[in-house]
Amino acid sequence: MQSDPLYLHLEPFIASHPLQAGPLLSSFRDLALSIQWHDLRVIPLTSEWIIILGHKNRTDPLRAVLPLPLHTTSLKPSSLRQIFSSLSRLDSSSITDPIPPLVPSLETLQKHLRPSTAEYPVSDLGSPQQTAKTRQFTSLKPLGIPEEDNLSKVADIGESPDTATINDLDKDMIYLAITTTDSTVVYYKLTRGIKKPADIPDE
Repeated sequence: MQSDPLYLHLEPFIASHPLQAGPLLSSFRDLALSIQWHDLRVIPLTSEWIIILGHKNRTDPLRAVLPLPLHTTSLKPSSLRQIFSSLSRLDSSSITDPIPPLVPSLETLQKHLRPSTAEYPVSDLGSPQQTAKTRQFTSLKPLGIPEEDNLSKVADIGESPDTATINDLDKDMIYLAITTTDSTVVYYKLTRGIKKPADIPDE
């Protein structure tokens, strides 16, 4: 476990908030790899609770995710009031830099690993009489994982300039990320106050 790169990044939060340790690891991996959120980071919201912040889509505001175990009695109405109150006071200076991506995104790989075909004659591509350059081109993989020493460089490349800024934080809604005993993560939207379903963002 301690050799896991993600664990090394999350170890301080795991030590300070043991109740959320397992759900934090499971939900962070699920958000990063399965749902593919962007710019994920972990914030200690209160002395009792930590949250994950990230963009569900790059143009969406930052959204808060509260990792929870399946059987918990700690999340009471008073705790929710405290969580939303602390979230409303959160400013950009309290938001840390994102944790490096666990793997390069497909977009990043396409942008940096797909060879350009501009220098090759279209008529030569795929024809039996391929030139030496064309044969060299077709031997390259258009997509793939880079060599290990370059992987971290590719993974750290910044996201699209269209990504919403950290000042665009949704302070009126959080996701509850409830982790079951088999590490399945189920998400529920929770909003401040009473709202109509039509008023709740549904990306």
